[in-house]
Amino acid sequence: MKVKPLFIYFLFVVLTITSIIACVDNDDYSTPSLPPKGFFKETFDNVKQADGSDVGNTNATRPKIENAINYDNSPSVKYLDPQGKSDIRFVSSINNGALFVWIPYNNGTPASLILDNLPTKGRKNITLKYKFNDSSVYSSGSTSNANVIILKCNDVKITVPDIPINTNKGANKFISVRVLIPNGTTKIEFSNPTKNGLRIDDIELIEN
Repeated sequence: MKVKPLFIYFLFVVLTITSIIACVDNDDYSTPSLPPKGFFKETFDNVKQADGSDVGNTNATRPKIENAINYDNSPSVKYLDPQGKSDIRFVSSINNGALFVWIPYNNGTPASLILDNLPTKGRKNITLKYKFNDSSVYSSGSTSNANVIILKCNDVKITVPDIPINTNKGANKFISVRVLIPNGTTKIEFSNPTKNGLRIDDIELIEN
């Protein structure tokens, strides 16, 4: 009658010892890494014209970057374009009709989108993520690359990944780009050296 309780006790002891040995043999004593944490996102979805009216689809109703209001992170983050050429717009057949930034070619002086005073203090291993589209890729056979845009962090040029763009998945489609940026980056600039309009949307900062 006592055999079964003794067997259970013996089994418990064996399992406990095995567990202890497994812990001792594991020579990774580091703290488990935390999952990536997004701490900044600009969707441009809530942007308005200076008078508070909705962004339209004509030149008169597409506010320039510094004239637009109601960014997701304003007023703490500054949204700039020194050339005064980039604007907020939408096209019903592109990007599901959502608002995006249009960065045109500016006669030899690249138009841009600058985000300044970003909340990166104390953050490390930061990944910049954004959606990108080259307006020249709309007809069969047309191609481009994510790295046609110039990306700068704190005024220093950063290498953009080599990501081919074509019309295999449809014309005027946005692609997702991820770039590891330097710690301490408080200013990010996208500028357009091409002869085509470039589109940017959903800018995020993620701490890994």
